Amino acid sequence: MTMLTDAHLRKAIIGAVSFVICASILSQIMMQMGGGPRDEAIDISDQLNVSPVELCDGDACLIFEDGLPPFISSAGGFYPERAVFDAGIGIGGLMMIAFSFEAFHRTKPESELRKAANVCGLISGVTIGFSMFNIIAYPFNTELLIHIFYALVIFWGALFWAICMTVARKELDQGITWRKWEINQIRITLCSVILFSFIFMSILVNSGEFIAAAIFEWMLMFASQGFLLTFIPILDTTAAQQSSN
Repeated sequence: MTMLTDAHLRKAIIGAVSFVICASILSQIMMQMGGGPRDEAIDISDQLNVSPVELCDGDACLIFEDGLPPFISSAGGFYPERAVFDAGIGIGGLMMIAFSFEAFHRTKPESELRKAANVCGLISGVTIGFSMFNIIAYPFNTELLIHIFYALVIFWGALFWAICMTVARKELDQGITWRKWEINQIRITLCSVILFSFIFMSILVNSGEFIAAAIFEWMLMFASQGFLLTFIPILDTTAAQQSSN
């Protein structure tokens, strides 16, 4: 049982991806140009009970000397950019939950392994969407620990969801291409980008290289949104087959 027609699902995927990316970029631009407290030194070390990194001469602390780093969620710290960030990530989370159910019902693999992967994809997709919707209520400059918790759920969830959907749909999407590239191969590549982006981001955060870490976070986000778009050629192929019949 599916909730949307192929045409409506295609528009919904493109619209959701565009909305999340545009909201993230726009809110980041607003933050970078906003000035004021955004550019001042920010000390949020008092939010850490036990710090996993030591950044201040052996003392547990977390200070951004040059103001907010360019992480995606940094735009959720101050208004008015927070309104744009909240709308993009919040609505994106709700759309992710809806899409997870839609993808689950449209994915009907035969092997037990791929059936299990489909179920895991549904669970992880809903978890990602729920975390995206909730993280906007906990800005990292005021609710660091809860924010980090939801961020890690989103990052790990994105990787797990991408792997599960790649496994679940491998046989179903065999032979489907986008500009002569196999969809299955594109998905494997995007899974690798998500994995390595998360690894390098984590290493750089622990090293105090926040700007470099933010670059890999943006890469992770773009790769995750790109993975969602890999369902578009499937819908186009189905539409082409129906029109030919």
